Amino acid sequence: MTDINCESIRIAAMALADGEESPLSTAEIQAHLSNCESCSEEIAQLHDTNKLFSSQQRLRYQTDLWPQLNDRIQATAGSSPPFRWRVLLLFGIPLFGYRILMLVLQAAPSLWSKLVTVILVIAVFSYLRANPFKINSELTLEGELT
Repeated sequence: MTDINCESIRIAAMALADGEESPLSTAEIQAHLSNCESCSEEIAQLHDTNKLFSSQQRLRYQTDLWPQLNDRIQATAGSSPPFRWRVLLLFGIPLFGYRILMLVLQAAPSLWSKLVTVILVIAVFSYLRANPFKINSELTLEGELT
């Protein structure tokens, strides 16, 4: 049989309250609680705290965002910028010619041969004022959530 003290009674009472098996019987716990005022007060506080936590519920918003998002998606669906063939040819032909020249001459890849390619690509994106890694942040929610 286990040693019955205030700590073991409190642990056993909390186990019973949680629906777990207790090392002590319910009769032993009740007998101790009827004689020990500090244990019975603490168990009462634990029950009150448990009731308080059990009564709480998460807030649930009933706002349907899809109509607003769908309208925005439909409005921006046909507004893609025109493809700029001239810009592609302006920067693509020199880049293509440079790579062909490097292949014909069978030059070993050096730092400069790699840098020219990177510089031409940076020039294309800076001329177009486009960042291919930019996250589109124009899709914003208007109005308030209630």
